[in-house]
Amino acid sequence: MILLVALVVGIGFHLARVGGWGPALALHRRWQTARPYVVAYIRASPATFTYLFIVTITTWVLLGLDQPIVDAVLRAHSSNVAHLRSDPIRVLIRSAFWLDTYWLLAAVAVIAVVLAPAERWLGTARWILVFATGHLGATLITAGGLLLAIHAGIVSHSQEGAIDVGVSYGFAAVAAVFTYRLAGRARYAWGGVLLSVVVIAAAVGRTFTDFGHLVAVLIGFAMWPLTRQPSRQLEDGSPVWAVPKGTSG
Repeated sequence: MILLVALVVGIGFHLARVGGWGPALALHRRWQTARPYVVAYIRASPATFTYLFIVTITTWVLLGLDQPIVDAVLRAHSSNVAHLRSDPIRVLIRSAFWLDTYWLLAAVAVIAVVLAPAERWLGTARWILVFATGHLGATLITAGGLLLAIHAGIVSHSQEGAIDVGVSYGFAAVAAVFTYRLAGRARYAWGGVLLSVVVIAAAVGRTFTDFGHLVAVLIGFAMWPLTRQPSRQLEDGSPVWAVPKGTSG
């Protein structure tokens, strides 16, 4: 449905521009001016936007399916305890590329606003390392804690097959390490708010996912040594959100 709406809007905009409608022409001129900057921003964070493209495709696949089938697909790619026992490598990788369909817009926002600047600051290789460590580390630690809780009788055995997919663990780790990019009060504010959010969520929600976010944030904070050498992409001294110098309008 969303894809159909986007297609209709795109066709309508094109017809309006071809027909000479003033607002459509003005919007097109603004896009022509902004396009070089948008392209440069994307090129400065190739892993971020490649990841966003893959997640968008998998989400569009789910949008065309009935909810029981969506649940079955997500459960098949879930990094839950049952799958970690039988096929750990596959589910650890694949679980990061699937989202609940309603979270796509939120994922686009956090990826564009946090993950892209973080990649430009850290460089692609270190960005991937932080994201992967957060995703894998939080998943494994949370699964281990869940397994202990199941054996202790605190949690039902049904939780072994729970759905656990998405970008959130990797994002939480990157968001945490991004704290070190900021200075002064901004650093303490960003880090403090981020830590407070996951601690409160874990205390109130008490789900294994909530605890996973807390673990991922702590992993991100622990990866401070990776930030000691700045990325070559920032040698010009420009702000991390800025388009690299030399981009023409």
